[in-house]
Amino acid sequence: MRPGEVINGRFELERVAASGGMGTVYRALDRATGAPVALKLIGQPDRSAVHRFEHEARILAELDHPRIVRHVAHGITPDGAPYLAMEWLDGESLAQRLARQRLDLDECLALLRAAAEALAAAHARGVVHRDVKPGNLLLVGGEVAGLKVLDFGIALMKRTIGPLTRTGSVMGTPGYMAPEQATGERERLDARADIFSLGAVLFECLTGRPAFQGQHVMALLAKLLMEDPPRVRHLRPELPQELDDFVARMLAKDPERRPRDGSAVLEALDALARDPSSGLSAMPVLYEAITTGELRLLSMVAAKDVRRGPADGSASTLVAAQPPELTTRLHSSAQPFRARVDTLADGTLLLSVAGEGDAIEQAARAARCALKLGELLPGASVVLATGRAEQTGSLPVGPVMDRAAALLALAEREPCAERTPAPVRIDDVTRALLDARFEIEAARSGTFLLLQEREVGRAARTLLGKPSPYVGRDRELRNLRELLEDSFGGPEPRAILITGPPGIGKSRLRYELVEILRERHPELTIAVGRGDSLSAGSPFSLLGSALRSAAGITGGEPAAAQRERLLSLVARAPSLAPGDRTRIAAFLGEIVGTPFPSEADPRFHEARQRPALMADQIPLAYLAFMEAACAAGPYLLVLEDIQWGDAASLKLISRVLRELRDRPFAVLYLARVEVRKAFPVLWEGSEIHEITLGALPRRAAEELVRQMLGDGLSPAEVARLVERASGNAFYLEELIRAVAEGRADRLPETILGMVEARLDAIPSEARRLLRAASVFGETFWKRGALALLGDSEGSTLAVDWLPWMLQRELLERREQGRFSDQEEYAFRHALIRDGCYAMLPDHDRALGHRLAAEWLLQAGEHDAKVLAEHFERGGEPRLAVELYLHAAEHALAGSDPAAAIALAERGLALGAERDVDAALREIHARASGMLDAEGVALASSA
Repeated sequence: MRPGEVINGRFELERVAASGGMGTVYRALDRATGAPVALKLIGQPDRSAVHRFEHEARILAELDHPRIVRHVAHGITPDGAPYLAMEWLDGESLAQRLARQRLDLDECLALLRAAAEALAAAHARGVVHRDVKPGNLLLVGGEVAGLKVLDFGIALMKRTIGPLTRTGSVMGTPGYMAPEQATGERERLDARADIFSLGAVLFECLTGRPAFQGQHVMALLAKLLMEDPPRVRHLRPELPQELDDFVARMLAKDPERRPRDGSAVLEALDALARDPSSGLSAMPVLYEAITTGELRLLSMVAAKDVRRGPADGSASTLVAAQPPELTTRLHSSAQPFRARVDTLADGTLLLSVAGEGDAIEQAARAARCALKLGELLPGASVVLATGRAEQTGSLPVGPVMDRAAALLALAEREPCAERTPAPVRIDDVTRALLDARFEIEAARSGTFLLLQEREVGRAARTLLGKPSPYVGRDRELRNLRELLEDSFGGPEPRAILITGPPGIGKSRLRYELVEILRERHPELTIAVGRGDSLSAGSPFSLLGSALRSAAGITGGEPAAAQRERLLSLVARAPSLAPGDRTRIAAFLGEIVGTPFPSEADPRFHEARQRPALMADQIPLAYLAFMEAACAAGPYLLVLEDIQWGDAASLKLISRVLRELRDRPFAVLYLARVEVRKAFPVLWEGSEIHEITLGALPRRAAEELVRQMLGDGLSPAEVARLVERASGNAFYLEELIRAVAEGRADRLPETILGMVEARLDAIPSEARRLLRAASVFGETFWKRGALALLGDSEGSTLAVDWLPWMLQRELLERREQGRFSDQEEYAFRHALIRDGCYAMLPDHDRALGHRLAAEWLLQAGEHDAKVLAEHFERGGEPRLAVELYLHAAEHALAGSDPAAAIALAERGLALGAERDVDAALREIHARASGMLDAEGVALASSA
């Protein structure tokens, strides 16, 4: 077409205004009105292009809004070329304006409102623009007030069918398209995709830089999928927090968290105008979960079929590539390598490999994954890069992504000779990590070609994949064994208390001791219970743990099954008369939290009516059970972490020790050094043999280092590790692990720094899971932790990360858990739990405790104090007060007036309502009276 030609007798071409891949735009004169128009003519039409062109014309014809470029006419030229006439607009695009100068805050808000008005009109008609970007926002007259939205060429209408929505359709512009566009999730595509794009535009207007940046299209799309942009206030701290929060919501990866459409953005702006404190930040969040963050090593496999377009393509429009059936095969093939698969809008496949094993194992898995991908895509270029990545979103992304993108562009510029199978181009980091099983040769540009890979029960704590040697505690182990064996055959029972700081080796000493005793004394019964920080002080929580373990009660079984297991436990003591077994089991059920029906036994029924009688009968029942159990053979009660125990349990055990002096019974307590502070006068009048575990001897520590790391370390390096550990076995093992993983130089000097350095080696999403798990305490449940992550139905998260953490010796799986239908896990060491818990922001901590309480209620948790603690820490004082009342009642029934007073005071401090307040005060008064009576009795006996 040339200037002067007339289209369909109406539009006289004046000059070329712009041209591109889709066609040419002319300034033309509309002879019917005398007004100038913009006339778009398609270049070389094919069926798909014609369809898209006609689609845009129909949409503009339906949209009549002052913020949207006005449709004038459309049709077909005599030569068969489609045309579209629109109003002529003089001005500049927002992209041109931003290249010249940044907008001020008022201009940004005005632009947001104007664009939202246009999108609201389109969304109301079921139209999704899909390509909102600075280049498609025209500032008429160069003024923000004159903004108009252009180019509906790839817009989506709800009723649209046909080629526009099939694989191969133009999807949008990298850097502005929504994540669901970048992955081709057409079923999720709605108005919220435009809100994301508008959020990216607003971010750029406010900060002067794009929300997502990358040198290559692949890296840009990957960041769009995996990386959260920085917060606006990180770049411009003077801007309002409400605006920062709102932009973050617009840019949320999950469409459910964004404003629903353009009208919702306008509503938020109106609310801000009415009340600046409540508007932009008040967008609804449809689910709650602990938030994300952080750093890890990542191997990234990328593949692109060169026939679908260059990897470094600078085109502004992209085409979805992989057919659904191939995507399904790729996901299936990636599963054995535990790789996440993402398909970018330009057809690039990304497989991210991270998590399990060390860096060498990770690189090997990634290499196998890349070779497998090459088999599935024989015409594609496949590359593999490894490096550190920053994780601020759901997946890690950073320099490694740019490196992979550069490798892919290089692979396409410098294709290899035809080989079968096709080689994989890898970077130098990956090359250094791969061992001799992999055949590698050097390539040009400092990269390498990966050709092929050649064929080449319950235990002690593991370290670097091997059982950790038990060193330096032989004397303590021998003394402890002899003390216990003497008590089994001697004149009276014995109580032994082992104390030491966290990580000093108490649990390992207990493990070694129990293994030896089981081998030497097959007739010995060993029952193990443990305290927990959240249930600390809850009456009989410690003793209940030991009884549940002995009976095989997990907590999730039906009540009838739990009662049967308690009856079975009691029946193992043959000296008990059959007529007494139900009564004893019923009272033991009060300790365990497994209530029996009142009609189970007459005395039990009477005790149910009289709390004082119940308080008397519970200890008597336990005494009778233990006497009968010891009559059947020697009995060892092991109680760990008793600094988190309860007075009711420890008082009752002390009574058993006094009254069963002629029985083969022993108690082994293990506790942190603060146990004496927690229970200052508990053992007065009792004979306790106390063993304090001191620092691991220097010679033993050096032996452990050399056994695990070999003779390669110099004496000075060994001495440095030993000195840093300060005799703490756990610290030393963690230092050894860090050295073996090549992170010795990054270790800080302090213990907390060492724990944080250990956590730095854990993938970010796994750390998030650990943070969620830490809310429960040292023991947690898979589905409970997932509930705190907003994933109560379960996903690949637990499948992928929990086994990895077990392998890395962060967690251990409990074979017998508190709830029978829940997978139970425990932190291998309290310091790891404490470190994870300390990483929780205040808002995450409060939210986590509330969600944990709600989950525990559903799971069947019966300890009211545990639930009250969670609700109190979770900012739910009303619920916490009710539970503190129940816990105080239980304490009073368990003859623990001090605990009852403490629980009642905690409930009162939270501001109980009238009836609950009165009940708490009554318990407080009764418990105080009991304490006064005990004091008088003690004074009289003295």
